[in-house]
Amino acid sequence: MRHERLSLDDLELVRAIGAHGSLTGAAKALALDHSSAFRRLAAVEARVGAALFRRSRRGYTPTDAGELTIASAQRVLVETERLQRELAGRDARTEGRIRITLPDTLAPVAARMCAAFRAEQPGLRCDLVVANAFLTLQQQDADVALRASVLPPEGLSSRKVAAISIAAYVAAGRDSGRGGGRGKTLDEAALAQGDWVALDESLAHLSSAQWLSDRVSAERIAMRVNTLPAALAACEAGLGRALLPCYLADASPGVRRISAPLPQVRADLWFATHPDLRRSAKVKLLREFALKWLPGEVALE
Repeated sequence: MRHERLSLDDLELVRAIGAHGSLTGAAKALALDHSSAFRRLAAVEARVGAALFRRSRRGYTPTDAGELTIASAQRVLVETERLQRELAGRDARTEGRIRITLPDTLAPVAARMCAAFRAEQPGLRCDLVVANAFLTLQQQDADVALRASVLPPEGLSSRKVAAISIAAYVAAGRDSGRGGGRGKTLDEAALAQGDWVALDESLAHLSSAQWLSDRVSAERIAMRVNTLPAALAACEAGLGRALLPCYLADASPGVRRISAPLPQVRADLWFATHPDLRRSAKVKLLREFALKWLPGEVALE
């Protein structure tokens, strides 16, 4: 019996179900409604003449045929995505769209950068994809990533944009604490006093979390948060001092600095793209613009 060929869309669906272990998760990842995904899977299984997944309350478990199909789908799609990246990397056009993934704290800065970039390059449009988890550039979730880290992102073509200034802040109008009056900056010994907003274990790798762990006792941690915007909000509410990127906190009227940028608390801003896209004309234009425009926004005195 002759079976019909599977399309790339079919392979995408099978791969997604295998990755998520459920039809609901796969449908969401592929921007499909559940009923459409259900019908498409039934059609795929009819084409191959075998059940690819066992359904249960725990989700979708691949059968032997499903395991084979998922492995083959992964190989085919990876190769297809590689070809698409290579073709995009050879693209000499200076028009179209660039998808930028970035953390939530950088969204206001990136939006301003994109507005300035569009004024200079009216044929190009930037789409922002806010994600604190690093979206994969291998599967074309985005063309470019802006990321703050001590080391460059692995496996990507990365350029350091600037060192990010990080300082201590307190709620506006509040006394900066022992050793410093209103509006004054504190030395490190005085700075470590008072209540603090700290980062939870999910952000323990950040140098600001390590600085607090070394200098501030647990009794003086008024609140722990898992994002920097939450730390800013808690600081604005007067719960305690917070170490924040200056590009984020300086824009808030609800807090003020009580220290100079701390040299021990550091992170670098990186412009990263997949190696296959580094020669793309539109990516090169954005990279060169970002390298000139962003340092003045994130490396603040």
